[in-house]
Amino acid sequence: MPGVKLLTKLDPPTCLKIAWRSAQNLGYSLTPIEECSKRFTATKGNLLMSALAGSLAPRCHFEIAVEAYPDAVEVMLERNTPWLTSGAGGVTKVNRQAEELMQSIACAIEKAGGAILERKEF
Repeated sequence: MPGVKLLTKLDPPTCLKIAWRSAQNLGYSLTPIEECSKRFTATKGNLLMSALAGSLAPRCHFEIAVEAYPDAVEVMLERNTPWLTSGAGGVTKVNRQAEELMQSIACAIEKAGGAILERKEF
C-alpha cells in the first residue's frame, strides 16, 4: 500500500496517541488502542456507498503505525487505492484525505513539543 511517513524524536506511545486523536478529530472510525499498541486502523466512508457513488463517496481505509528506531520514531500512514470502486477521482480524494490527516498529525506532534525531522512518501 502506498503511504507517507514522518520521522520525529517524540516517544512512540505519545506519537500513537497523537495520531489516534488527530484521526478522531477528523471524523474517522478508529480501532481501539492500548498501552502496548503500535498501530490502529482509521476508516471513513462506506464500501457499499463507494461502489454505488464511485468517486463522489470514496472509502478511506488507513493503517497508521508507529515504530521506534535508534535515531528516530517513524509515524507511518498506509492508504488504500480504491481504483475498482471509485476510479481516479476517488483515488485523488483518498490521497487528499490522507494528506490532510498526516498534516494534522504533524501539527499535533509539533504542538506536543516534537519536531518533524523528515517526511517521505512511499
